[in-house]
Amino acid sequence: MRKIVFLFIIYYLEASPISPGLNSWFSASKLSYAGGGNLIFTPNSRATNPANFSSLRSFSTSFILYPSGIQAQSASVFLPKDSRFLIAAINHISYGAFYGYSQDAIPTDNYTSSETWLRFDYSSSLNELPIRYGVSNQFYFSKLEQYNSAKLYFSFGSIWELEKYKTSIGLSVDDFVLDISSNTKISQTSPLRYNLGLCKQLKYLPLKLSIDYLSIAANNKDYFISGIFSITKKLSLSWGTSTRKFSQNINEDIVKTIFGSSGLGISFMNDDIIVGYGLYFYGTGGLTNGIDLSIKF
Repeated sequence: MRKIVFLFIIYYLEASPISPGLNSWFSASKLSYAGGGNLIFTPNSRATNPANFSSLRSFSTSFILYPSGIQAQSASVFLPKDSRFLIAAINHISYGAFYGYSQDAIPTDNYTSSETWLRFDYSSSLNELPIRYGVSNQFYFSKLEQYNSAKLYFSFGSIWELEKYKTSIGLSVDDFVLDISSNTKISQTSPLRYNLGLCKQLKYLPLKLSIDYLSIAANNKDYFISGIFSITKKLSLSWGTSTRKFSQNINEDIVKTIFGSSGLGISFMNDDIIVGYGLYFYGTGGLTNGIDLSIKF
């Protein structure tokens, strides 16, 4: 029952008539940014600008534990070559096992519910201009009892690099969808996600600051501010918050009001291994946490 309640919470907080998996986070780093950081490279997240780039060839994996035992796992390989960049990834979220009942409330076999994305991202620079462009192709598969569906999602993005000012400005449009197959008569139309972001490395502080604007539907628009604070070359702290602090505020107590809809994280790098841990605090109470592991090769 708690799992069903949590799924409904996601539906209403995100104001989306579709699967909550589209708005789920698959990376501990994304948790610590509170959903922001669209221009900060996050390999296991399906909700970042596809034009992002990293010069490091690595393997990365993430494990996220949501309330009520809901779990998300991810793995990705990213391969840079000159100015081009390729990511192959898998994102999976399991909502657990449920008791089955017939229309007459007679117990039947238990069933599971899950969603999976096979993701292929490509980005490159635009000739001699300081602009990168990228595309994300995502094959989506969902399973709920005997109901199954398959779709193909596309996302497009561009990033303008202002090296003189150590600033990036980016725009992405996510979740164009093409239905492949489904054995249910329910038709669901996913709204497009428009994300406008600015990311800057501050001059006098070891802080990379990110500001994002996200619009999913006419009545679902949010602003995010997040960043990475480098304590040493090996240790960094990440944080984030958003205007969801107000939409999720249930006026229960001052602590939930202050820390609600905010994230915190820590990352440690040792030679070719990077380990990160992230937390996200819901304005309605409760938290989600996860861990990232990246290995250079």
